[in-house]
Amino acid sequence: MIIKKTGAIVSAIAATAFITSGCMCMHKSCVKTAPKQVKVEKPVTSSVKPQTTSINQQQLKSIFQDIHFNFNKYNLTNIDKWGIKQNVPAVLDKIAQYMKKHPKIKVRIEGNCDERGTVAYNLVLGWKRAMAAKQYLVSKGISPDRISIISYGKSRPLDPAHNEYAWAKNRRDHFVILSK
Repeated sequence: MIIKKTGAIVSAIAATAFITSGCMCMHKSCVKTAPKQVKVEKPVTSSVKPQTTSINQQQLKSIFQDIHFNFNKYNLTNIDKWGIKQNVPAVLDKIAQYMKKHPKIKVRIEGNCDERGTVAYNLVLGWKRAMAAKQYLVSKGISPDRISIISYGKSRPLDPAHNEYAWAKNRRDHFVILSK
């Protein structure tokens, strides 16, 4: 008798929870009859950000990804060595498309180099790399006023190791979104 009463109580609690929360099923019959959401009087706080924000951040990272360069070069070509396989013009095309759709976006292109060469040489090479990317974006219809450039030369390595793999990662332009 006690087991039957306990089972009935558990069933009643489960049914109440189901009815108040609504069915999460996407079946046609459930979607039509699902109850409206109940307003919560107290705001619910959570340290977890809404999923749409993180998806947008992930999308931005996939669009505004670093572009890489060959040793001592600043031309925008395909890269396929030292662990990096990248179609640089295709990456820049995605950035240009996104910037056309979002005219309030401004970016800073940060030119970077590997550790080899003098400080002065790498500052100039980093500037040439950033300028090459800027000119490409401008050629695709992006206003030059929306793009700033800076060279960090060899002062901000992505990978601090002293080998070809690290140097290949460090020869890059990094894109920073300044405004939305």
